[in-house]
Amino acid sequence: MIGFRLQLKQLPDGRLIFTIPFGYKILLFLIGLLILISLIITRREGSGSIFVRENTIPLIICFLSFLGAAYHERWIFDKEQNQIVHQNGIFALHSKKVYGFSDFEGVEVCRMMPPAAGHRTGRSFGGRFGITLILRAVDNRGYRLETYRMSHRDRVGAVAREIADYCGLPFTDLSATP
Repeated sequence: MIGFRLQLKQLPDGRLIFTIPFGYKILLFLIGLLILISLIITRREGSGSIFVRENTIPLIICFLSFLGAAYHERWIFDKEQNQIVHQNGIFALHSKKVYGFSDFEGVEVCRMMPPAAGHRTGRSFGGRFGITLILRAVDNRGYRLETYRMSHRDRVGAVAREIADYCGLPFTDLSATP
């Protein structure tokens, strides 16, 4: 399985963006294209179509690859405008939500526990501990930016600290082992 990790980078205009790396989109597009080309090259003579029963699974994988390449999710942190913009969707079918820095009280890294361990703080990875990066709103709602395996704890902490420092928000690490 290909793991998609959002990447934090600073844009030339000074904004921070937390988004799916362009390389992953290219990879998915190339996978879909490779499957499509192979279906065209190997289609049955006389049929002329790739839309036959035997190609159902490859066509589904091809479609999902192209869909994944078209999907975007990004969090844009703009210090100049004092706002955080969340965009996600496919091409023109996307949502855009704009929040002010004042709508948030902090950036958190939280531990998720497996169901068998009892005190759940969120969903887990198949019974393993996980960690999530959250923007905590002043009304105590949490906006989950991304979820990781516990082995990515240092990376998550660094990303969370950078976002918190940029936005002037406090950082809280709740991922410590109980």
